[in-house]
Amino acid sequence: MGKLKNKVILVTGASRGIGKGCVNKLLSEEASVIATDRDEALLEESHREWVVKFGKRIRIQFLDIASETDWIEVMSDIEANEGLLHGLVNNAGIVNLKPLEEMSLEEFKETQDVNLTGTFIGTKLAVDIMRRKNNAKGSIVNISSISGQTGTLNCGAYSASKGGVRMLSKAIALEVGAKREFIRINSVHPGVIMTPMQTERAGNDEELWEGIRKSIPLGRLGKPEDVANAVTYLLSDLSDFMTGAELTVDGGMRIALSGGQYND
Repeated sequence: MGKLKNKVILVTGASRGIGKGCVNKLLSEEASVIATDRDEALLEESHREWVVKFGKRIRIQFLDIASETDWIEVMSDIEANEGLLHGLVNNAGIVNLKPLEEMSLEEFKETQDVNLTGTFIGTKLAVDIMRRKNNAKGSIVNISSISGQTGTLNCGAYSASKGGVRMLSKAIALEVGAKREFIRINSVHPGVIMTPMQTERAGNDEELWEGIRKSIPLGRLGKPEDVANAVTYLLSDLSDFMTGAELTVDGGMRIALSGGQYND
């Protein structure tokens, strides 16, 4: 408890899944959190839960991460209300599961706009406010995916966008580090995490889920809390000598699949 006490942290895509898990964890570690999402109704519902459980260290705001105008408004409000920003979790994203021949250019562009461009805008503006208001100190955690490390079947747009997030994180970490600024940028790469997005993609096919579980050396599916723990570490001072790094949170799935099918 208290790893993030008095830190002001912005989380995107906060109303469900990994984002909501991150907000819960950050609040439990005594951070002050600005939770954003483009689903206002779901965000307000989550906000009521957070206030009951954690009190008033949580503020919510609408944000479409593909909109630079929305981002500027959110950052301006943080500067006006909280005064500074210690951390950003770029979590919001979309998935498009289509083979190459079925995917339109518009669908491909939309996936890049949300997953990659949205992360770029948020990172750029966060670096700016951290420079001006926090003595060029802070931590930015960009949520990528194991699909951004290896590619995934019938997932070209998503894999491309998450691979972009991975390399963007490294490039900006190098850029700010070259200026001897203590703004750290790292990425987290989840595997199969049981979230609403995953169940919407794969449904309730128990045989399918059992097959996925067997492909994971640690023998279970991931939980939002697993990712939230990695995010908390990267936001905290425990990781203050890490930048441009990537943490894979997949129970060993990536190495198992690259080395041959794993079964228990």
